Amino acid sequence: MTGQGTTARLPWVRSVRLVEPGEGRALWASAGAYGALLAGYYMLRSLREAFALEVGREHIGSLFYATFVVMMGVLPLYWFIVARLPRRLLFPVIYTAIIVLFASLSAGLLTSPGNRVLAAVYFVAVTSLNLFLVSVFWSVMVDAWRSDSAKRLFGFIAAGGSAGAIAGPLFNSLFVERLGPSAVIFVACGLLALAIVLGRQAQRVHASAAQGHRADPGARLDVAVGGRALDDLRRLVTSPYLLAIAALIVGGQILGGFMYQEQAKYVEAAYQGIGERAALFARIDFAVNILSLLFQTVVVGALAARGGIKLALGFVPLLLAGSFVLLALLPLGAVLIGTQVFRRGLDYGLFKPTREMLFTVLNPESKFKSKSLIDTLLQRGGDSAGQATYPLVAGLGLAGVAWVLAVVSMAMLVLAWWLGTGFSRREEQQATL
Repeated sequence: MTGQGTTARLPWVRSVRLVEPGEGRALWASAGAYGALLAGYYMLRSLREAFALEVGREHIGSLFYATFVVMMGVLPLYWFIVARLPRRLLFPVIYTAIIVLFASLSAGLLTSPGNRVLAAVYFVAVTSLNLFLVSVFWSVMVDAWRSDSAKRLFGFIAAGGSAGAIAGPLFNSLFVERLGPSAVIFVACGLLALAIVLGRQAQRVHASAAQGHRADPGARLDVAVGGRALDDLRRLVTSPYLLAIAALIVGGQILGGFMYQEQAKYVEAAYQGIGERAALFARIDFAVNILSLLFQTVVVGALAARGGIKLALGFVPLLLAGSFVLLALLPLGAVLIGTQVFRRGLDYGLFKPTREMLFTVLNPESKFKSKSLIDTLLQRGGDSAGQATYPLVAGLGLAGVAWVLAVVSMAMLVLAWWLGTGFSRREEQQATL
């Protein structure tokens, strides 16, 4: 994927030679679209945590189970749309439907504040549909960028998202207590609408650059992905490479589920009221995204381009294991929050863009369908698995849970190393075609 701009507009990136001539304009369009998308999403996310506590911490597990059930219904509909809708319409059609949903919830919460049913619906909506927001974006990205470009530039595209993700929580931390949750949801919907505009611009840049560079008609944005869901499901369950990606992501979700419960325990005891809790979660999100931005702009591109996917992907569980060992040795509330910030920052800043690179060596159907299954249903299945298994370790206390998570991280390290080898082999095969 290339654009008409030059790296002269990106001197700070050019200095490390990660952006090739002609890629600048496409990079800016992609990063801008992701920034607007995540700005709106993170405004919704910090409210989600507060609404979960409004429903009741004892019901958090049930909320995740409900999310999993909802996604089982939504995913086939998404596959139906992807198989038939031209790729250029994916952003506006899917994002507009999500905007309408959250605008309706905002109106309901405005007229019925404190409604626990609406709070539960809001939690399920954010937790399930946020993955479609992100998955649609990255499906378009992995379909558009070549694997060699992805290794160099996906970190910077993700950094654009982090810039938006910093702005969203910052807005909430400053204004949510003044404006109220409903008004914040309306503002977030406006940002999602802006993401549609920028996303279409990114696609137009891609389409313009693709002309004359690709002979495959399936690469054109006016062509649907096509295919049948059953065929791609069969491909998923018979591909060790795809199954390994799924297992790695599920492992990460289990880590997140355990940490979510430990964080909820601490916040429920230490903070009172939805406004105070929402402000805390917004500050946590702000810190997470500052750290993510650092990883994305400084670490991920250099690691992936120079050390390969194996090094970049393997770095994630190794750092996670170290952070959990520290938490086990110092099981304090402040260290818990710090570990959660580091874990999420590492997840979004290094793990997310690196694992997206794994899909660039797959066929178009797998990029949209298998990827959406892994990103949504299996990822939420990992959440459910985390909630189901958490009671088995809850009695160990914070230190005991941290030791368990350190062991899980080391198992993920082995899997990440194998995936990195598989990616390199597939990339070499593509280069010979």
